[in-house]
Amino acid sequence: MSDRPMLNCKEAVAQLWAFIDGELPAADAERVHDHLHACGACSPQHDYQRAFRAFLRAHQGRTIPADLRRRIFQRLLEEEQT
Repeated sequence: MSDRPMLNCKEAVAQLWAFIDGELPAADAERVHDHLHACGACSPQHDYQRAFRAFLRAHQGRTIPADLRRRIFQRLLEEEQT
């Protein structure tokens, strides 16, 4: 366990993708790990994101239907305009 104060939920969640991808410096990864070990609210989010990343890896290279790509792109444009 780190000597620094434990991360709050917002700080831990903001670093989850980098933590899952192994991109955090060791001290920061330890702090996120400690938070996840102690926080019942953030652990499910970590599990979900890790499973989502595994799903993406398992399905990479698959062709996305043109209609789906178009709908996603349109939705992103709509959100950007609001």
